[in-house]
This record gives sequence, C-alpha cells and structure tokens, in this order.
Amino acid sequence: MLFITCVKVNSGMVEEARKFGDKIVKEPPKGVKFLQVYHTLGRYDAIWIYEAEDAKVIEDFLHDSRTVATTETWVAFAREM
Repeated sequence: MLFITCVKVNSGMVEEARKFGDKIVKEPPKGVKFLQVYHTLGRYDAIWIYEAEDAKVIEDFLHDSRTVATTETWVAFAREM
C-alpha cells in the first residue's frame, strides 16, 4: 500500500523533529519503505511518501512522532490511465 504523510513540526521542536525524521528514514520500521521525502513551505513542513504492508505497520512510528510533530496520513491509490 502507498501512504502519504504530511508533517507539521510542533512549536519549538525543530531540532528534535529533524532527528526523528533522520532516524525513521534511515532505519524505517520493518515492512516500511520510504520512496520520497520532501521539505515544504506552506501548511506542512514535510511530506513523506512510502510503502507499507498495511496501516497497522505504520501506526507505531506515527504515534511516536506525536512528541515532535502533527501528522496527517492518506492511503494513495494509483489512477489507471
């Protein structure tokens, strides 16, 4: 399954969020493969695009991110062309 997570860093937590992001991208949980990571200007600070076996696999690391960021995650489906 393909997931897109939008990340908004909590106030005063920029350095901690950077460390968390670096760790999770370099050492993702088993069953998670990061495809793209973008830093953005605007409503969100980062966008993570990744594959995971199912939503249960990402639940723990998204829960752990709550100390440094607020996230919004979508399941994405490819459009048939």
